[in-house]
Amino acid sequence: MIGAMVMVLGLAGTAAADPALLPDAAALAEDATAWLLEGEPLPPDYRIRLMRMPPEARLQALVFLRRAGLLTADAWALSDVLDPAAADAGDE
Repeated sequence: MIGAMVMVLGLAGTAAADPALLPDAAALAEDATAWLLEGEPLPPDYRIRLMRMPPEARLQALVFLRRAGLLTADAWALSDVLDPAAADAGDE
């Protein structure tokens, strides 16, 4: 828990040097920070959430998740990162 807090504080300290996140990526980063502080892994639907974002926000979100240590095993193909946002099919 302490390690997670140190990591979040470290990420927050470097955020000033990083460009601002796009709104979709910022919303996911806020959720991911809460998951990290609560010791939770990524939710099962995180990939669907990312695919609903425009590619530039998706890339920012992926970088944030990787730097936060939440995205460790799943590989993302370049085509998945650059594909247009998926249409929202409603609540499934």
